[in-house]
Amino acid sequence: MRNLNRRIQLQIESLEDRTVPSTVSPFATDRLLVTFNDSTANTNNIAALTHLPSERSVASLGLGIYRVELNSGVDLGQAITLYSAQPGVRSVTRDSIISVAQTPNDPRLSELWSLPKISAAQGWNVSTGTGQTVVAVIDTGVDYNHPDLAANIWTNTIDGATNGLHGYDFSSNDTNPMDESGHGTHVAGIIGATGNNGVGVTGVAQHTRIMALRFMDANGNGYTSDAVRAMDYAINHGAKIINESWGGSAPDPTLAAAIERARAAGVIVVIAAGNEQSNNDTTASYPASYARQSNNVVAVASTDSSDRLSWFSNYGTQTVAIAAPGENILSTAMGGGYITKSGTSMAAPVISGALSLLWDLHPTWSYAQVLDKLKISVDSLSSLSGRVTSNGRINLAKLLDASSVVPPVPPVAVPPVTVPPVVSSPPASPTAPGLRWTGGGPKVVSAVFSGSSGSFNTVRVTFDKKINAPTFTASDVVLTGPNGVITVTRVTAVANSNSSVFDITFGSQTTAGTYSMSVGPDIWDVLAKRMDQNGNGINGEAGDRFTTSAKLGTTSPPVSPPPTSSSRRSYAATRTNVPIADQRTTRVNFEVTDSFTVANLTVNLDIAHTRMADLEIRLRAPDGRTVTLFNRRNLSLSGVTFDDNAATSLAVNSLTQGATVRPEEVLARFRGHATKGTWTLEVFDLFAKNTGTVTSASLSFSTT
Repeated sequence: MRNLNRRIQLQIESLEDRTVPSTVSPFATDRLLVTFNDSTANTNNIAALTHLPSERSVASLGLGIYRVELNSGVDLGQAITLYSAQPGVRSVTRDSIISVAQTPNDPRLSELWSLPKISAAQGWNVSTGTGQTVVAVIDTGVDYNHPDLAANIWTNTIDGATNGLHGYDFSSNDTNPMDESGHGTHVAGIIGATGNNGVGVTGVAQHTRIMALRFMDANGNGYTSDAVRAMDYAINHGAKIINESWGGSAPDPTLAAAIERARAAGVIVVIAAGNEQSNNDTTASYPASYARQSNNVVAVASTDSSDRLSWFSNYGTQTVAIAAPGENILSTAMGGGYITKSGTSMAAPVISGALSLLWDLHPTWSYAQVLDKLKISVDSLSSLSGRVTSNGRINLAKLLDASSVVPPVPPVAVPPVTVPPVVSSPPASPTAPGLRWTGGGPKVVSAVFSGSSGSFNTVRVTFDKKINAPTFTASDVVLTGPNGVITVTRVTAVANSNSSVFDITFGSQTTAGTYSMSVGPDIWDVLAKRMDQNGNGINGEAGDRFTTSAKLGTTSPPVSPPPTSSSRRSYAATRTNVPIADQRTTRVNFEVTDSFTVANLTVNLDIAHTRMADLEIRLRAPDGRTVTLFNRRNLSLSGVTFDDNAATSLAVNSLTQGATVRPEEVLARFRGHATKGTWTLEVFDLFAKNTGTVTSASLSFSTT
């Protein structure tokens, strides 16, 4: 570790009558509400529902809405997915339990101006937290005896320690993470001061579990090495969210690697954007600026009581995701008291607490689903336009309104609007003249016609971004052949493609000749942006339709658009028989000295490990673009080739030696990019005590 003698590298970022909340689930667990597009086809709609094995009974509520009672033991999330996929279904929601509006009885609640700003009371009507999601506060420690925190403090049972251990002190290397500065205690109170206990204040998450991890001293300074140790402790002890209300001036590869280990374990890292009044897009502030390379990082700006960006707050449309109240925030203090503090340090824990509530509601969601929902759950503010990625401040009520497994798409109209609980089609186009989403929309990067011998019946389309799947339907495709227009029967997302690869299917075509297809442009990504195929920054234009063609009658249908000339080049790793470091990242490089553009890429790996499920394996291009090849699966990788067009996915029970399989994420993300430079295979070993070797590895490019 560099600079171990300097303790200033990482520092605190300072600057009417209602009932008691109920802990009952806000949704029925044995029923769903299914809405059809055609409200007049009652007989057909009921028939479509009653043939499914999960239903116990179906009742019409009128207007094309049906209550479906489920058989005992049916998983609600899986049932939502099943019913959502049925033809003609517009939306599927859970049957909500309605109760009296709820606010806690904490006596200083009225002093917390930040909670009404984020619609906390409305959010608490949905959930006040179950305590299932552990939030690690990596800071100056936490006063875990504080009467407003004690009930929500995590206790370590993972190491067999049932004697009241609540975390660890990496600054003093002992088991007592008691705060000596006050900063960490204040942060912890914003996240999860106990709600409705008749004491002091309440946190955003009234019921949560806070893991206290101290790495900074009483002056608010600490070693990078101790921060990394604290992060690894949090990951290995079950934390799902890590709060880091601190920063430094320079990047550090060990801290970046720790964030990547968190990402590989599905852990979200919430970080204060910084208090230098600067643009993190142009003047990096670490660790917040690791948001550029790790999609599990959420950097948070601060707003004041007038919904303005705080005078001290850093910002950045590319690196700062969202804003939250962070100015003059009352929270817990050492010794059982309360104190007011300001800073992005106070804004970050608002987001950590909010994400804790969301994950409690949806414990099976991935970190990516949680963050997709966060980014669209904001109040859009003119003061934040062009300042943060989401252009808004967190709204807890919108965050917790999820009623489907896949987070919904936000509306594009200007406020006032409401976020619908389920979106099965793209929002209506804005009515204000000239108003539209611009820039960064999805593009098609490849389209491959295929079928059995001498026929076409499928086109596999790959996008460069995750698509909101319900917005891509057969109506978005125009397909023609030698005999005229061809009817598209189905558009489906390919399994394990993160909704970026879709199969367009149609009746088998055997007539030789040219087949043409156009797609879009009214296809939306998960940030509600329509296609921008021509790359001019304006989404959804006629010029954003993707077009391609292929000829039937040749020995193999070409990839579209076809290269003017192509060849295949292979590059072996610079090292072989490389030991895989235990609980660390092992890197194997490929030196590509030739300059060309990637048309297609396959990866061959021969890796042995005593527990393959410990490993995540990624490929990193010279420009930093990454693709996950393999993620914690109990499968052998003996001479296995990863190929987007393979018939076999990783969702199998076993792989034979020399098998060809589709990777976790599509290698087509590298398509169209230059290859010259150092490519790196990154092998993350996430758990201790097992060993292995990267025996050999190679890359094979089809080039244009």
